[in-house]
Amino acid sequence: MRKITGALLLSPLLIATSCPAANWSLGAQGGLYQTPYQTRHVLRWALPYVGYDGKTWYLDGTEAGYNFINTDTLLLRAKVYYYDTLYRADTGQTPALRGLSNRNSTMMGGMTMQYTTPVGAFSATIAGDTLDVSNGVVANSAYIAMVQWGDFTLVPEAGMDFSNAQNTRYYYGISEKESAKTGLATWRPQSSIVPYAQLAMNYAWTPLWNTWAQFTQRFYPSTISDSPMVNKNNVRELTVGMSYTF
Repeated sequence: MRKITGALLLSPLLIATSCPAANWSLGAQGGLYQTPYQTRHVLRWALPYVGYDGKTWYLDGTEAGYNFINTDTLLLRAKVYYYDTLYRADTGQTPALRGLSNRNSTMMGGMTMQYTTPVGAFSATIAGDTLDVSNGVVANSAYIAMVQWGDFTLVPEAGMDFSNAQNTRYYYGISEKESAKTGLATWRPQSSIVPYAQLAMNYAWTPLWNTWAQFTQRFYPSTISDSPMVNKNNVRELTVGMSYTF
């Protein structure tokens, strides 16, 4: 799952070190990414960026939420966010893959807790599907560091994305009905864990103008990579953006 982030919340670690005054940001962001699915091309996207950085409420592109606790060391928030995993059958590489049903993106809602220490931040999130698309549950745990050189900020992150069996089956499973229709083997996976490594960076050209970039590498377990829908065991993602804060 890609997290589409912006200049305000490039990493949750930045919240603990940011100014408490509320700010709005407007900009644009885009990127390209691989998916594990057997599709015919790399996906590209572009979106306007809107951000709001308040002490309690926040908006960061495709994520919004409320901070119950927001101190220098502890963050506890409720949030909703766009869960962008999807499969469009008409992009499948073979007629059989094009005969499958679409797998749709959804909106997740849940909680995040983060504890910041002198050596970095430790974050945990749990969320569930709010739109009855997969009816699944996902979770994330991550270690986030931050290094600053003047106006340049570097944010390395390593973590794991958990998806329960229901969510994994919706996005990567093949039902008996689909198998009979397409000739692909049935696939009924259990829960899955996807490790990832991420490097994000932000450069403040002025106190108001920011640019950012984020590169992510994900490593898929056999629970996912052995699906007849899938032909990759790792994928790469790139996001770039620019915003103006006022």
